[in-house]
Amino acid sequence: MSRYFSFRFRKKIKEAKQSLVLFCHSDIEVSSLIKEIKEDVMLNLVPSDVVILGYGITVDEVNGIISNSMFVSEFESFVGVVKDKLEFIAVDGNGEITTVIEDGAVLFKNEMMLAGANKIFKSRKGLITSSPSYHFAKPSGDHCDKFIRASNLFTSGVEVAFLAISLLPYLTGNIKRIYVDTSSISFLISIAVQLSKKFQHQQPIIESFESYSVFKESYGFVTSPESLVIVSATTSGGLVSHLIRDTAFSSENILTLFFSHIPTDQRGLFDISSVVESGITSVPQEHCKFCQQGSKVIRIEGEQFLPETPKHELLVIKKVDFDSKRQIFFKEFAVKGLLKFDTSPSDDWEKEHFYIDINKLLDSYPVSFKGTLTKKLNKHFSRDIRTVISLDDEGSWALTQAIRVEIDDETIKWVKFSDISEDDLKNSQSVFVVAGAITSGRKLLATARKLRGIAKSATITYFVGFSKLPNQTSFEQLEKDLCLGGFELVVLRSCNLPRFSEKSKSVWDIEKEKLSAFSEIEDPLSDTPEKLPNLLAARAKTLESDSSDDLFLTSATGQPLKLRETFAFWGGLQLRTQDSSQADVYWTIQAILHDLRMKNDSGLATSYHSTLISPVCFDRFNDGVIQACLLRAAKPIELNYAVDEIYSRQMTDIIISIIKNWNNPQGEASLEFLFALWAGQIKLLDGHLKEITALETNGMPNDIQFLLKRLELVTN
Repeated sequence: MSRYFSFRFRKKIKEAKQSLVLFCHSDIEVSSLIKEIKEDVMLNLVPSDVVILGYGITVDEVNGIISNSMFVSEFESFVGVVKDKLEFIAVDGNGEITTVIEDGAVLFKNEMMLAGANKIFKSRKGLITSSPSYHFAKPSGDHCDKFIRASNLFTSGVEVAFLAISLLPYLTGNIKRIYVDTSSISFLISIAVQLSKKFQHQQPIIESFESYSVFKESYGFVTSPESLVIVSATTSGGLVSHLIRDTAFSSENILTLFFSHIPTDQRGLFDISSVVESGITSVPQEHCKFCQQGSKVIRIEGEQFLPETPKHELLVIKKVDFDSKRQIFFKEFAVKGLLKFDTSPSDDWEKEHFYIDINKLLDSYPVSFKGTLTKKLNKHFSRDIRTVISLDDEGSWALTQAIRVEIDDETIKWVKFSDISEDDLKNSQSVFVVAGAITSGRKLLATARKLRGIAKSATITYFVGFSKLPNQTSFEQLEKDLCLGGFELVVLRSCNLPRFSEKSKSVWDIEKEKLSAFSEIEDPLSDTPEKLPNLLAARAKTLESDSSDDLFLTSATGQPLKLRETFAFWGGLQLRTQDSSQADVYWTIQAILHDLRMKNDSGLATSYHSTLISPVCFDRFNDGVIQACLLRAAKPIELNYAVDEIYSRQMTDIIISIIKNWNNPQGEASLEFLFALWAGQIKLLDGHLKEITALETNGMPNDIQFLLKRLELVTN
């Protein structure tokens, strides 16, 4: 720990170089002093001059330092001539700052003290800043993006002694009691009281009134001239205004230490506004733009200004979460073999994990979809179109051929995106671009770049069968980018769905990695010589195939997971659940979770709040296929029951019941639950996880025993 607190500042605004200040609370030691100066110069280059600041520095002490030949030699080699470049300044018990040699006033006192305070404020992180996903509610009730926490600033004794200098002039000898808004600043007040030397016989009582909580119940302030109120920090002066309004204190009795803004009739010591980037937004709740943007609120509690304890809430999924727009879409396209989900990894930058079999759709041609297609073509296919460009995928080409039948014009050129260049399209007449489905719209934007050279009078119509962009904001941005210049974006059907990040692994990627670590033939040199049991071995082969309708592990008896007779979310849609695929169900569950996440810009969880999918959901929706969908559609943070012992207990009990019923419908998702635990998709407390691994018995299938053993290895 250094004996010194050092910082730099400009004595005058126009000076090119800054002065170096070294404040020492104890006796000045020559060797450590020159060491501190040299280290600063090596790091920050040569200062304009050096100021040594300390309590009660005497002329004799200064003469002893500047007569030390070693000190002078070192100083002049690093900074310059001692006489011109070194100044000693003393502080007395009243906070008066004077030069030692000439005993004169220090003209740069205010600039120096503020610069030192700002250095402490920045280095000790006195400002707590929010993120886009959350903001703060102060004890006053105002909402803010940043708040000052003074308690962070008092971790170094020498820095506290420096800050105490500015407080000394306000500690008059008649003061008997000092009220503080938080006990965290009591250390600073105590140091200042000791340094003032005005209270040799009886020191003032220092007492915290706990900030805004003082207004919730009566507090016994003694509002005489012998009382001083010190507020730690403010962004608006609100607490002081309340005190003046609700007590007999005047502004002369109250002092604020750190402030970014303060009314002119209030007293403050350290203005930190210059070191707060982009300022501090602090407004009443009803005017809070952060709330309007969906940002979650972290309440600042207690006199220490600490963020509230992180909250963990449970989300119970209800039928009403599947809204009318979703119902219309699934009534039209579910249980027809049209909704697919691709579990295979791909380097494609617009991977269609959720995709629609447009070829099959156009073969069956639902009346409603065909009617929409015809109407949209009648409205948007202009008479001067001579080129129709299809995106390269099969679905886009199939939709293009369906449009070709409707238009029946031999003068039109029908091409794929990869078969035509920007030069081919120069000065072209109007162009019609067809996409079977879009996930992000990046391929449409790539097409737009090819069309930059078309005739000025020509139009571009982007014709999309299905939009799966995550939300309306994404769609509006794409529309804005594509339609600049009077062009059109036409979409027949929309179904907002989540995007898989190219950088993150899907649950199926993790599953494939874990199962592929176990070879079919035992290798005595392998770290994992154990063979996969039958069902898991078959699953590993399924994952290796290019495509499969089996998204999930089977039941422990080898049966594919299927919907039973009813599905709550499809109630009233007249859909035959027995004809449904696993992808139909997965699309449905993902759509519901996606909509719930979109209600908050940050999703179901932030740094301070986590919303878990309630264990009750796995009890209410007890079809194995629905449970598997929830396990794979949820983000790990939404299944992290280890954050709360009660939630972990509830989920553990459900999983134990499912595993024990592995041979009947109640436990048909037992392998899915065990895999989710193995993959880290579900998290439980270690003690609860050990209860699950202890379930292994000889009567259980090999696949369950294999997964239980994997979990046991994890817990050991």
